[in-house]
Amino acid sequence: MTLYRDKGIVLRSYKLGESDRIVVMMTEHHGKVRAVAKGIRKTKSKIGARLEPMSHVDVQLYKGRELDTVSQVELIDSSARLHNNLDKLTQGMSMLEAVDQIAEDREPSPHLYRMLQGALNALMEQESPVMLASFYWKLLAAEGVSPQVQLCVGCGATQDLVAFDIFQGGLQCRSCRTGISISASAIDLLQQVLGGQLKVALAQPESPASFEVSQLATQAMEHHIERRLRSVAMFSPRH
Repeated sequence: MTLYRDKGIVLRSYKLGESDRIVVMMTEHHGKVRAVAKGIRKTKSKIGARLEPMSHVDVQLYKGRELDTVSQVELIDSSARLHNNLDKLTQGMSMLEAVDQIAEDREPSPHLYRMLQGALNALMEQESPVMLASFYWKLLAAEGVSPQVQLCVGCGATQDLVAFDIFQGGLQCRSCRTGISISASAIDLLQQVLGGQLKVALAQPESPASFEVSQLATQAMEHHIERRLRSVAMFSPRH
């Protein structure tokens, strides 16, 4: 079997047999990897604590036909700081789930790895009501399905933008409206997120606009992956 080493972020894991687990990781150079971690459900296993969801690890693996096998694990950064805050923990889990749904097995996607690493670090370091929403919008943009937020997707008008249609892919003017209403403040916030002013957007206080942008982000992500996000049901932005 071929031995290789990579950095990765643990997306999830599930039981295998009596004492093993299958660990799913978003790696820097090998895409989404599924690997067997043998014996980590035993009480004396040191590796188990290093392979918790959101953990950032340096891992050595043996490449297998269906599943790889974990050989060594060194912890780069744990998710311990997020476990003390339920909102942040659930936002982090929602980020993991979105990447898990988008990433392809063994398809190198270093940009997804970097985006997830950056988002989790930002989540640990600061509070923002649009942290998760911003990650979703940026993830969609990286996938090539960024919404049109500067003009009407129907006629190209830049004035009187009043609605957002997920199926049409962006903002709509009053004449072309088929989507749901969106406030001017939410449009401004959305334009900041997707227009190169992410730091400004993340610094905004909680507001009805941040709620709108968060709700839309979840709907857009679920539309893209064609399924409901399980983790989002646990986390609801407050008015």
